[in-house]
Amino acid sequence: MRIGPKVAFAAALTLLLAACGGSDGDSAGGSGASGGDAEPVADGAFTTAVAADPGNLHPHLTALSATRAIDAYLYDKLVYFTTDGEELPWLAESWDVTPDTVTYTLRDGITCSDGSPLTATDVAANFQFIADPANQSPMLGVMVPPGLTATADDAARTVTLTAAAPDPFLLQSTGELFVVCKAGLDDPSLLEDGGVGTGMFEFTEVVREDHYTFARRDDYAWGPDGAAAADAGTPATVNVRVIANESTVANLMVSGELNSASVTGPDRQRLEETYEQLALRAIVGEIFFNQGEGHPGADDEVRAALAQALDYEELMSVITGGQGQRSESLTILAPAACQYDAVDGNLPEQDTEAAAAVLEGSGLEIDLIYNSTRGDTNVAAAELIASTWTEAGVPTTARGLAPTEYNEVVFATGSWDAALLPVNLRLPNQIVPFLSGPVPADGGTNLAHLDNPEYDAAVAEAMGLSGQDSCPKWQEAEEALFAANDVLIFADETIPFFLAGATAAIGSDGLIPPTLRLTAS
Repeated sequence: MRIGPKVAFAAALTLLLAACGGSDGDSAGGSGASGGDAEPVADGAFTTAVAADPGNLHPHLTALSATRAIDAYLYDKLVYFTTDGEELPWLAESWDVTPDTVTYTLRDGITCSDGSPLTATDVAANFQFIADPANQSPMLGVMVPPGLTATADDAARTVTLTAAAPDPFLLQSTGELFVVCKAGLDDPSLLEDGGVGTGMFEFTEVVREDHYTFARRDDYAWGPDGAAAADAGTPATVNVRVIANESTVANLMVSGELNSASVTGPDRQRLEETYEQLALRAIVGEIFFNQGEGHPGADDEVRAALAQALDYEELMSVITGGQGQRSESLTILAPAACQYDAVDGNLPEQDTEAAAAVLEGSGLEIDLIYNSTRGDTNVAAAELIASTWTEAGVPTTARGLAPTEYNEVVFATGSWDAALLPVNLRLPNQIVPFLSGPVPADGGTNLAHLDNPEYDAAVAEAMGLSGQDSCPKWQEAEEALFAANDVLIFADETIPFFLAGATAAIGSDGLIPPTLRLTAS
């Protein structure tokens, strides 16, 4: 299935991973590495897995984590943000920031996979593509603020981005964008099943629904914080296999056929006993109600009753297999720009009788959708929500969808009433387009058709402040969403990423490919 231009964060659990467990040491270019002091393996092969086929690989037309995990091998970013908050060079060797501008100075000598040099004009063109509403990029408003302009000076190797208004996190958002080379921007069809980027790796084979194979670019020398293809242990090839079943992934890890795997279900424990791991604290329990015309969630009282019917402690235990923590904020991924607890006191206490008094006899029915690739605990949580609402008087069907199909339903057809949909970001302004503004039918990404004036007002004030000074207003904005039952957020989980015979650093899209290093077992 081909992915359309507006893509939900239906599987967005790899937008930033925080390292813990295993080794605390750095290796091969950044924090969050694992693997100790084992000898490097020369010209080896690194093999990992994703749970779903990534679909259209154009990096400016997707926010699906499975897709971005593949794109990370092909494309670089301007800045390397470590999980402990450092800002280090990548494609950009330096940057200057004001409240409404950031000027990047590119490294000299960067080349693309087609052999062409990367110019400042090429980098500026990436931002111009996203800033053009006609291209319907889901990165608009997430990594590129609306109204942003981009200019370039090729001789000076500088790119200047100017926001239409002050932006508290302009460096953090724009610095994370995947940079596409000129040939790919000129001919987007090259990006759908391939890629033209500056990344350490390039495609050698693409077999949809099965595997994606990459070869190392031996001239690569501009990785995060100086990582280069010539570094000891850099893999010569990478193979990313598409494997939906977690038990199969775990078995392949145990048999030595995978160097890395992310497993959150019942097989997690046996891997934890053997392998080093990186891990992330990410939101896994988050519910949206479709408030579009004709959907049950459009009624404030119905939405409140549905929220009141649920036992959030029980749901947290089910969706995390008993290993979860209560959610605190919509943006908790390290290094989080703001740290606060906007959830405490803002989830309703369960009152099944009060909920039933509103819902029984209403004649309503609910279609609840969820990501079918996340594992058994996610299925169990969706079924528990459905059975609870059914018992409260609203027959509910839980419908599991693969991420690409999820995207089509949420953004193209709109045929859903409630969605178990975890969205994980680290900047509070990145989630704004998904919670306000134009709806998908009007070219926007406001997936639940939300209209919360209190949220919008607090966001407007927050955007006029700088950095940490904006955090109290972002907390106020989130609390307005929770008070209106626009979003129900109830469970975080530490999600492991197991490693065998390899080290890596972690970033906003999972493993950072230029930092992959193979080690002797």
